[in-house]
Amino acid sequence: MDIQEILENGTGFKWKELRYLKPPELPWFIYIDNTTIRGADVLNNIIEHNLTLEYYYETKNVQIEKTIEKFLNSEDYQYDKNTDWLEDEQLYVTIYEINTFLEKIKKG
Repeated sequence: MDIQEILENGTGFKWKELRYLKPPELPWFIYIDNTTIRGADVLNNIIEHNLTLEYYYETKNVQIEKTIEKFLNSEDYQYDKNTDWLEDEQLYVTIYEINTFLEKIKKG
């Protein structure tokens, strides 16, 4: 499963995993994919994804947030949303925490 492709196709925005070495012009979008591998008995065939989506900006753009949320809601992802001011960077960040979506791996 290509998380970046899913996010880009679903929102129309360019997403980067973890960080930018040289951040582009604002706004920019980062995702973090924390995974747990599990399954039944001796068959690890489920990947549990816990995603954090971060939207960085100087001026709030309601349409961007609506686009992200429309995508999340269309996929029925449950999420928490929080906005913070980053004093050192002089930027806002809106963070979406998606609590678990599952990917099943076919074995054999």
